[in-house]
Amino acid sequence: MFKRITWMGIGMAVGATGAFRAKRKMEETIERYLPEQVADRAVTSARGVSQVVKAAATEGREVMRATETELRARVEARTFVGERPDAPAASSPPPDPPGPRRQSRSTTPTTHSSTGRRRARR
Repeated sequence: MFKRITWMGIGMAVGATGAFRAKRKMEETIERYLPEQVADRAVTSARGVSQVVKAAATEGREVMRATETELRARVEARTFVGERPDAPAASSPPPDPPGPRRQSRSTTPTTHSSTGRRRARR
């Protein structure tokens, strides 16, 4: 008889503890999804996203300016003719000659024979 009472007491304690924890978990979940909480999380998330976007835009502008400066220097090195007013007369080496240029495509249409190139589909 003593065993039955012991196991019944243990079962009631486990059941009460489980019910209490389930109730607490359910209340926390409900609290988390209340409209005020959802709005607060959305505002916080939007602020974080806006800071990331601002940082990315700033970094992009810096990289764009650096690339533009580099490209302008490369174009000027290829296209400037005569003495450079800001460069020393004979101490600087001449700029590298431009690389091979692409020839423009002909405006007349060309025909390609496709005999022998295609295989019959099976």
